[in-house]
Amino acid sequence: MSIDKLIELSRYFGKTTDFVIAGGGNTSYKNGKTIYIKASGKSLQEAKKEDFIAIDRKAVRKILTKKYPTDPLERENEIKIDLLNARLDYKPISIGPRPSVETILHEIIPYKYIIHTHPHIVNALTCSINGKKIADNILEMDYIWLDYTNPGYETATRLLNEIKKYSPGELPKIVLIQNHGLIVSSNTDDEIINMTSSLINTIRNFIEKTGKKFFKEVFKKDKLSLEEKHNILMVVSPTLRGLLYDGEKKIITFDDSDIIRLLTNSPEGNKISQKGSFTPDHIVYCNEKPLWIEIPEKYDDTKIIENTKKSLNNYIKTNNKIPKIVLIQNVGLLSVGTSIKESIIARTVYEDFLKILNNSEAFGGPRFLPKENVEFIEKWEAESYRRKISITSEDKRLKNRVAVVTGAGQGIGKGIALGLAKEGAYVVIADIKEDKAKEVSDQINNSYGDNHSDYLKVDVTNTKQIKELFKKTVKIYGGIDILVSNAGILISGPTEKLSDEQLDIMTEVNYKAFFKLVRECAPIMRRQTSYNNKYFSDIILINSKSGLVGSAANALYAGSKFGGIGFVQSFALEFVKYNIKVNAICPGNYFEGPLWSDPENGLFVQYLRAGKVPGAKTVEDVRKYYEAKCPMNRGVQLEDINKAIIYAIEQEFETGQAIPVTGGQVMLK
Repeated sequence: MSIDKLIELSRYFGKTTDFVIAGGGNTSYKNGKTIYIKASGKSLQEAKKEDFIAIDRKAVRKILTKKYPTDPLERENEIKIDLLNARLDYKPISIGPRPSVETILHEIIPYKYIIHTHPHIVNALTCSINGKKIADNILEMDYIWLDYTNPGYETATRLLNEIKKYSPGELPKIVLIQNHGLIVSSNTDDEIINMTSSLINTIRNFIEKTGKKFFKEVFKKDKLSLEEKHNILMVVSPTLRGLLYDGEKKIITFDDSDIIRLLTNSPEGNKISQKGSFTPDHIVYCNEKPLWIEIPEKYDDTKIIENTKKSLNNYIKTNNKIPKIVLIQNVGLLSVGTSIKESIIARTVYEDFLKILNNSEAFGGPRFLPKENVEFIEKWEAESYRRKISITSEDKRLKNRVAVVTGAGQGIGKGIALGLAKEGAYVVIADIKEDKAKEVSDQINNSYGDNHSDYLKVDVTNTKQIKELFKKTVKIYGGIDILVSNAGILISGPTEKLSDEQLDIMTEVNYKAFFKLVRECAPIMRRQTSYNNKYFSDIILINSKSGLVGSAANALYAGSKFGGIGFVQSFALEFVKYNIKVNAICPGNYFEGPLWSDPENGLFVQYLRAGKVPGAKTVEDVRKYYEAKCPMNRGVQLEDINKAIIYAIEQEFETGQAIPVTGGQVMLK
């Protein structure tokens, strides 16, 4: 079927951001009385049969002869309704996907397959001052050049007027749209691929031959060290998350790739960044202009925060909206989104903008969109709809919260990480066993989408590695909302048989590591929560029932856990003024994890060998003995622990608590 060929073509051109980003671009196929066109906002890369809408071609043609209001936005709204009515498989208009705003344009081109993309190499030509003149000199194939006009009806009618100049057998199969993109049409899929490849190679070769670039390569050389850049980032990103909080937490990603550093390292970077946008996609996903933050030559955290606040306030006052792209002088780019997907799309689209800017110099320099065209895109509901469809994320209890879980490669930590991700959090997996951490992170990404999790090998006794853990988290997500300190070890036995080395390692892992984690994480959280009394962050210690009551031959473990409760109560009092809540979860025995059930070194085996349970002859005897200690006659489950964690997070009026999850084995007095 030809619709299958259309899907193949769509995926071919959608597989790389060199052609389209997010929900950009469009494809269609005509078959007799029907045109099949990609629904608005759907990804070409993931195109499926159900993403293409069957539309009555005759009904689309009627739009070209119908009289509409003179106001462009009113006209486009009526056309939207007419296109919805032209769908063959969806009635009423309130249900189902929307046809592309370029449906009319696709209909008037008399070829079976239409591929509309936005290659940055082609747009370096179409978004330049001398693009048309140079295209006439270097392109050997026939083409139509359309001067920019507003997308949708206006572009379609302008193309129709151009088509009328050609006889049926002479119509070019390539259309270059100024400040917009490329349309390649044919009755065969192979010809479309070959023509597109030939066009792009011709333009790329011309760029390379001229050697002209907008930016000087010297700007790739950084003025700040990597450590200095990261230290600035650790201040700016969390501060922005706090300042931009409006009831919904933002995800902020960092990038300092070569193309971005060409701008942020340039002495003229601020001035260049404010010149405007090239294409509708740049406006839809990045806003017309980014926010620029200056970093003074002599700076400290206070000055950076002051500059960030002042720059953001000026931006919002001037543009009446929050920024989607933030450029930090000599540091790099931050992209702001209501999800990791939106944030990454914004970053990728802005990189596309910079590639076009850099290469446009080969064609006489950049041509930015006029203000009236920018305002049309900003006000056009169809474009905001397309963006919404392409970035939509599911609302969940922990949506957009960023969590770090230590010791999350297996056992309770793994269960906590998976539980937080299930509720919508982005989770960074920290574990001393890197392969285990990666497995858990991959499991989360496979279940909930790319970039919902990352991982790092971390020894929680190592301060340097803890710092790297939080740096990486801020770089990927912008801040930290939930810290779950779960990594721990258990060494038990008669006190007189425990060594100094065992005392030291137990203290390092179960006691001192929690202090180090909080010491490094709290400043990040404080920068987020200081600007809005409804923004809360949470530090949660996974403690134990042994932190609530002592037990024989277990002094070393219980002592470390009691010490953890002391930390929790003290931290809670210290950080409550910053809306940072600190609580402990104190589970009973989790028999399913390796701590208890490992066949070689688990506690069931250890206790059996040590004769700790009178009369026990098998591991199962030991298990039943400990299950019987709980009034509910079972061990704690991961679901029990996760419910307590969710409670601690959602209950804003609770801090400094040690919450037992023991099935009644330990009851608070």
